[in-house]
Amino acid sequence: MKKYTAVIIGGGPSGHSAAVRIAQLGGRVALVERDYIGGICTNWGCTPSKAMIESAKIAREVKDSYKYGVDVSDFQINFARVAARRNEVVVQTREAITDLLLHHKIDLFQGEAQMVAPGKVRVLKGKLNHEGETMDYSGGEELLETEHIIIATGSKPLIPGFVDRNDPSIVSSNRLITIEERPEKLTIVGGGVIGLEFATIFSNLGSQVTVVEFLDRVLAGMDEDISAKITELMEANGVRILTSHKVLSVKDGVLTAENQKTGEEVKVECSMTLIAIGRLAVVHEESYDALGIEYTRHGVNVNDFQQTNVPGIWAIGDATGKSILAHVGIQQGIVAAENIMVIYSLPEIVGVGTVPENLDGVQVVKVPFTANLRAGIEDFTDGFLKLWIKDDRVVAAQAIGHGVSEIMQELANMIALKSDIHDVAEIIHAHPTYAEIIRSALEYSLGKAVDFYI
Repeated sequence: MKKYTAVIIGGGPSGHSAAVRIAQLGGRVALVERDYIGGICTNWGCTPSKAMIESAKIAREVKDSYKYGVDVSDFQINFARVAARRNEVVVQTREAITDLLLHHKIDLFQGEAQMVAPGKVRVLKGKLNHEGETMDYSGGEELLETEHIIIATGSKPLIPGFVDRNDPSIVSSNRLITIEERPEKLTIVGGGVIGLEFATIFSNLGSQVTVVEFLDRVLAGMDEDISAKITELMEANGVRILTSHKVLSVKDGVLTAENQKTGEEVKVECSMTLIAIGRLAVVHEESYDALGIEYTRHGVNVNDFQQTNVPGIWAIGDATGKSILAHVGIQQGIVAAENIMVIYSLPEIVGVGTVPENLDGVQVVKVPFTANLRAGIEDFTDGFLKLWIKDDRVVAAQAIGHGVSEIMQELANMIALKSDIHDVAEIIHAHPTYAEIIRSALEYSLGKAVDFYI
């Protein structure tokens, strides 16, 4: 049985970010992904959608080129080439993430991960496609032993009850972003961020687009002026927007909706209908119940450190239900990783940043807690803070000592912000505090230490 510091279930932005961060801090990591590395964002979300938006931008610029004195009498959109470029970008991004994970010696498993118990994960080797249908589990199984499990299982499109899942003309955002032929008429149910993004893409690529929104305005979470302006711009570009409309059915290429203000029924012909009313966290109820993990239909409950109520089990990204934004998931992954790699021994051990392999031009500073007055007062002088500094910037920090997990955030911020040590050393640090050792170390590195010598 292979033993790991952490087994991460899900290879999306939050999962692979956590994997890299733990590996950087010296942990051994396994990442289990049932489909493609990169998750929704890379394969069916922001990466392919942004690639198609670039094509839509070019199409829009060519269409409006007369404004700039350039006459383009006729042009055609080669959607097959748009799709091919989109696919190329996705594959390149996926391969780059895979290369990054392998560079950090992270073990990759493709298959379904099952949490057998805290500290044990069974991997059924195989692959699922992006629609969630089982394809192949003939690769056998493997049991992984780990100190920590990180749930990063992502989210899935929310599909309402009126949808016939067997109707090939009804698609989720996952499927629409992979199509190879442009729909002549596209109806989008949902006027939120995802719906309007697809409306932008396909209206500029030549599709006749209708957006049907239940609320009285699109982008209802934004300011009313924003909603009004985007509606104006989209309608000017040929998008039909029906707000305050409740979808009753979609059948045989016809969407039927009811105007909530007048009661009038509206029928919209559509060669393809996108359901974009939101996403839900992927929740494995049976597994969570068996392990006693607290959750709701919106996702796994976690604290500010991304810990669940079960020791050794963490959750990040869409799986928590807190946000479906990739950058939020990435930050959650880093938070979980750095908290996992704080070794809660007595005294604590923690590290941030990456220690350079090549120490040319690197200043290494090591300050004992015997130099810290607060540690002396409370008799916690065992341990030290060690910094690696290059070009007047801290690139890595490690410490062993009482409460060091509480003082490392300042150094983590310095590393992330590439702060100049001169600037931070000039900031007054409260006296006497454990955090004061950071100022002491920085001043020592600059030859300005006035409270101790080594």
